[in-house]
Order: sequence, then structure tokens, then C-alpha cells
Amino acid sequence: MSPFVMIEVTLNGGVRLCGCGDWMPTVIGNLTKNTLEEILSSPLAQRIRQSIIDGTYQYCDEQYCGVMANGELNTIDTVPDNVKNLITNSELFEIPHWISVQGDEVCNLSCPSCRTAVIKPKQDEIKEREQIGKIMSENLFSRPTDKKIILQISSSGEIFASPLLINFLSSISLNRLPNFQLHIQSNGLMAQKNWHKISHLEPSIRQVLISIDAATAETYQVVRRGGTWKQLTSAMKFLQKKKHELGFDFRTRMVIQNRNYQEIHQFYDFCKSYDVDRIEYAKVSNYAWSEQEFREHNVFDLTHPNYAAAKEEMLTVQKLPSAWFQGIF
Repeated sequence: MSPFVMIEVTLNGGVRLCGCGDWMPTVIGNLTKNTLEEILSSPLAQRIRQSIIDGTYQYCDEQYCGVMANGELNTIDTVPDNVKNLITNSELFEIPHWISVQGDEVCNLSCPSCRTAVIKPKQDEIKEREQIGKIMSENLFSRPTDKKIILQISSSGEIFASPLLINFLSSISLNRLPNFQLHIQSNGLMAQKNWHKISHLEPSIRQVLISIDAATAETYQVVRRGGTWKQLTSAMKFLQKKKHELGFDFRTRMVIQNRNYQEIHQFYDFCKSYDVDRIEYAKVSNYAWSEQEFREHNVFDLTHPNYAAAKEEMLTVQKLPSAWFQGIF
């Protein structure tokens, strides 16, 4: 259903159907060159929608798609009525109500699996991205509407470290978008310090996902380079309190690698102690390592020497309530 209701927009204006570039990597157009309506009516967009209609899913990456991995694909009986009307013809589309904004790599951490150093924006990049932000706003939020709109930010960097993303969110008025919903992905460490900058959107916050990747201080300082366990536990207490105040869905994520697979079950227990609603486990992707380094860290590769041990550890949480898996089973 996702390619009928969701898009991902990158900070260079690129648009993908579905909300995750890893799950469906094909770019169907760019907002700096065409309107969203033109992009969604393009032959490529139609071919992607047709692949969902006929069940081939040829543009999807089954290895990383969490929906496929967890058996959550919709059937004709479970899709909403508006989507039932669309899946009769790949030329039909609606302006997606679920928008994922990705691509800003600014972050306060330099996790080895993601980057080699802390990324800060350069002055010329800030101006360029501000222009993209304006184009995005004009395409997506320029007109008042009572339609449901879900905005998801951001897995490529850190929302609370990004002046661009914070400014983008500060421009959103709930008075014009009464059914707006916000989903946040973050490492959490700067959330308490900068939460006031998005406090006007508190009534709209429906989901907060915190990437952690560890269950001990020793592992955390390695896989989340630049952060401390004390900062994390303080952030988790703050977000636990916010969850109970605001009622949002509280999620955490562990990207499994050779450095942390022994803490899989311990991670589950740690997250449950903070009233987390869903604990996600994901297979590691390669963004910064050499091929050799990736082979050493990719513990869920069948050829990895610790594969059997990692699989055995993962099986201990496979059927636990609230556990969710991406690219592993």
C-alpha cells in the first residue's frame, strides 16, 4: 500500500514512492524540476504502482523491507477504501498523505556504521537546502487542508542537531493543518535541550523512534561514537515522561552488527524499562565501511563466523511482544 499513500523527499528535491529509500530506492523525479503532480503521473511512477498491483514488487528491496520481512503486506481486504479505488489502475493516484523527509546528514554523532566524522552544515549548503525546503513547503504544505498528513523526519541525520529541519518544522502551523501528524526519528541525545523548538507541534506528535544500537555503556560509546550512556539514559527518562504526557508511540531501534549482537535480549529488557512500545531490530547496511570492514561487521551474513551465535541470540526475542524485525528473518 505504501507507494499509493507515501513518498520520500530528499533535501536535493528527489522523490521516491514509499517512505524508505532502502526499501524502494528508485527516484521517480525531482521537485526542483517538476511539480509533485507531474512526478506522480510519470510513466516510472505508474510502473512502480503497477508492480504493487500485480504483486511482483520488482522495484522493492525484499532484503531490507521491514513490511515484507514481518508479513505486514496488505491484502485487498485490509487496504483503505481510497486505496482500493487506486489499485484498479496504475495511472490513478492521490497526493500522498504520508511524507518522509530525508537526506540531511547533519548529526551530533559519528557512528562508525554511518560516517567517519561529525557532519556539520556549510554556509553555502544551508542556503541551498533552505531553498529546497521552501520548494518542499510550497508543494506539500502551501494550502490549508483538513486531510490527514503524516510527516516523518529523519533517519539520515539528527533532527535536533539540524538547524534546517528545526526551522522547517517551526514553519508548520497546526491551525492550517488540523489533522497533521509528526513522526520523529532521532538518537535522542539533544531532544531535551531542543524540544522547546518543536513544542508548538506537541499535539501532533504520534511517534518517536530512538536509534540506540546498544544495551551497555561500553558498547554504546563505540557504536554511537560521540555519545555517552549517561546522556542516553537521561534522554530516555525525558522521552518516557513525554510519552505518558502526549500519548505518542515510543519506539527504539538496534542495528545489529558484530559489536552488539550479544546484547540483543538485553536491549529488549532495557527498552521495556522505559515503557517502549516497539523494539526494532535491523540488519546493518554499509554507509561508511570498506567492503572488508562491512564483512567483519555484518554478522547476519550467512558466511560470518558469528552468524550462528547471532541467530541464536535473535531467536530469544523473535516472538516476544513488541519486537519487530527488518532484513533479518
